[in-house]
This record gives sequence, C-alpha cells and structure tokens, in this order.
Amino acid sequence: MGSRMRDMAAGAAGTAVVLVAVAAGMMLGSRWGSPEQLPKVSAVTSQSDEAFAVCTVPLDPSVEGFFMLDFETGDLSGGVLSPSTAKFAAAYKHNVLKDLGFKAGQAKNPKFLLVSGVAEPRGGAMTLASSVLYVTDSSTGTTAAYGIPWNMQQPQMMAPLVLLDIARPRGGGAKAK
Repeated sequence: MGSRMRDMAAGAAGTAVVLVAVAAGMMLGSRWGSPEQLPKVSAVTSQSDEAFAVCTVPLDPSVEGFFMLDFETGDLSGGVLSPSTAKFAAAYKHNVLKDLGFKAGQAKNPKFLLVSGVAEPRGGAMTLASSVLYVTDSSTGTTAAYGIPWNMQQPQMMAPLVLLDIARPRGGGAKAK
C-alpha cells in the first residue's frame, strides 16, 4: 500500500509541475500578446584566429550578413544568404590595409579585430544598413568604421563597403608596418 501511495504522490507532483508551467506560459503570453508582439532577439558574433576574423551583423530585422577579414591580404569580404534560395545573394569586398595606415607591400603579419555595431549611417545617395563593421589594427589601435550598402527590395547585389571614418588613438598618419 505504501508503494502505491508514493506513486500517486509522485504523479500528483508531476501534474502540479505541468500545471505551474502552463500557468506561467499563459501569464507570459498574456503579457506579450501574440507572437508578433514578442520581443525581438538578435545575436551577433565575432571570432578570430591567426589568419582570419569573422563576424555576423544584422542588415535589417530579418536578414544578417556574414563578413570575413583575411589578415594576409587585408580583404574584408562578406555576403548575405538569400531567404528564398539559401545561397549567397549579396556580396561585399574592401581592402582595409590602406585605411588602417599600412603601406603597400609592407604589411608583415598584421593582426586585426573585427566586430559589428549598430548605427544609422548616411551614405548619401546609397542606402546603408543600420549596422556598421569596425576593423581594428591590433598593433596600433587604429580603427576603421565601414557602412554596409543594403536595400531590402534589391537583396541581390555586389557592392563595396563604405569607409565612414578612421580613429587613430595613438595619433599620426599612415605608418609603415
């Protein structure tokens, strides 16, 4: 008889846990309403090793871009997967070496950081995404900010990134590396 009572108690406890979870879900659902009213969550990431740095960046509420910086060449390239084909539709490319003060042919084992951020840059006649890319030369701290051309109505495009500004925390102009 004791065994049966323990089984019944365990079953009642499990039912109570389910009921509490359902009630909590209903409370949260009533707080936020329909799924369209749920708060939007976006996660960007960046990673690097000795040869490359990569990051993701939101271009609009439903699309993100993927960017890669090749330390050896200084080429910052990126792409956007088409929601309809799952293939890269937009492509970007820009060489960052001159912007960061490297002289041609004199970049010896450069190291960079690549991160994305949120901004509302103005690109003149060009429409830019509400995100930017920041590339930092790890040896000097010099950082270049790049705008990303983006048009939701024309997602299949090839475009250069747009240099917005350069910050040189240690002062000075272009230096040989």
